[in-house]
Amino acid sequence: MRVLVLAGHPGSLLNFRGPLLQALQDAGHEVHAGAPHLTGTAAVAAALRARGIGVHDIAFERTGMNPLADLAGALGLWRLMRRLRPDAVLSYTIKPVIYGTLAAWLAGVGRRYALVTGLGYAFTGAARGRRRLVQRLARGLYRAALGRAGVVFFQNPDDAALFVDLGLVAAGKTRVVDGSGVDLGHYGRKAVPQAPSFLMVARLLGDKGVREYAAAARMVRRRYPAAVFHLVGGLDSNPDAIPR
Repeated sequence: MRVLVLAGHPGSLLNFRGPLLQALQDAGHEVHAGAPHLTGTAAVAAALRARGIGVHDIAFERTGMNPLADLAGALGLWRLMRRLRPDAVLSYTIKPVIYGTLAAWLAGVGRRYALVTGLGYAFTGAARGRRRLVQRLARGLYRAALGRAGVVFFQNPDDAALFVDLGLVAAGKTRVVDGSGVDLGHYGRKAVPQAPSFLMVARLLGDKGVREYAAAARMVRRRYPAAVFHLVGGLDSNPDAIPR
């Protein structure tokens, strides 16, 4: 079986879906992967090709809101699927889920799967102004796409319940998996330092709780001056991003 996995960010194909891609290959499937700027992300593209995985660019900006650009990206996905003729498509993160699932349906792909890894900007925060418009648009697109998916996987049972309550997906299509998982053999333990040290790993978005983390750090440092707080994460173009 030929399987196409669509991502919103190239690095996630190895960091979060590497074991899944390997498992698909071990099961005897021909595996292809697509993401924005994937072929230009040399290290990721080379690692995937070394595993025998097909590498494909998809024309999306992960956080862009240009409908014409998104439509062009969806058309590119349809063309890719018409050329590859995959037997199954698995998409994750909002744009690949929406446009990848719709493109797969239009291209006649029989097995269409979606993985909702989180809610993101379109569902969190106060629904007013630009965010309200984005929420309405995203929910309408989700409803159209997930109605054409065979199975929709969620990493959070609350997210699954919300999507069902909002009428975005039928309850019978949902499956809940226990997060992306962490390979404890790869990420081994280290000794705890003398001074308490805290680490937050997240993209610099308000919705990730970065501001709350900073506020908590101030509170703890007042009582425990030796405490150290680290923040590791990339800048982002999301509307709720925290600037440098």
